[in-house]
Amino acid sequence: MAAELVVISGMSGAGKTTALGALEDVGYFCMDNIPPALLVDILSLMNSTFNGKKIATIVDVRAGQTLGQIKSVIEDLKSQGVLIKIIFLDAKDDVLINRYNLTRRRHPLSTEKDQEIEKLLVEERRLLQEIREMSDYVIDTSLINTHQLRSEVITIVEGKSERVLKIFLESFGFKYGLPLGADFVFDARFLPNPYYVESLADKNGNDPEVIEYLQRFDIVKEYINKVSDIIKMAIESYSKEGKSVIYVAIGCSGGKHRSVYIANELSELLRKDASVRISHRDIQR
Repeated sequence: MAAELVVISGMSGAGKTTALGALEDVGYFCMDNIPPALLVDILSLMNSTFNGKKIATIVDVRAGQTLGQIKSVIEDLKSQGVLIKIIFLDAKDDVLINRYNLTRRRHPLSTEKDQEIEKLLVEERRLLQEIREMSDYVIDTSLINTHQLRSEVITIVEGKSERVLKIFLESFGFKYGLPLGADFVFDARFLPNPYYVESLADKNGNDPEVIEYLQRFDIVKEYINKVSDIIKMAIESYSKEGKSVIYVAIGCSGGKHRSVYIANELSELLRKDASVRISHRDIQR
């Protein structure tokens, strides 16, 4: 029986421990923070001791300089017939920063002289670029909870994943800053603004009155259709390249009216072409 290895990698704070725990629950022998060079010996030992036990491990920046050996090690293992799946977990920088602020954990690259999380994330992405490019699956955990992550990981390892491309749609207000990490940012500030209609100012793009107001304007319909066409073109091209997630951000001035409505409409238009998740960042401001 060929050995099976699942390598989990990704950004600190993106959910690697949760993913490893999910694999342990379905019968994998799990290890954390294994230097890549040791994987060959570990696989050999596991085969002789446990007769093909399925193995899962986390490999990330904690491996230090040995992380650079990951490509040659994976190629070596594959040449020996080991079945390998590499899962890379990622999240938007602002989400990772918020998670660190909540947990107050120390980033693995932090030193006494350098503890600025934004700079550390940039360096971490650089160090992980090679293994990210090698990955069979990239899961963005920005908009999913731990239960959804566990389910997605188990689906992948059990061979039931169809690798459907995912679209994360996010409405936002330009006055509160651009979303970090978006693949596409669309500006809706030139469209008619319900905020200046007294009866609509305190409502948002989910309310029927705002929806009815925006549906009156042909330019709004035309804008939604054109943006939808661009995203569908990206879906087709990115799918061929193996990309699994596209982040699309729709912004208006305050993030309550136009961007919310447009994101909702795009969600309905795109569901036939991709798995769609939607969030409204600034709707409660």
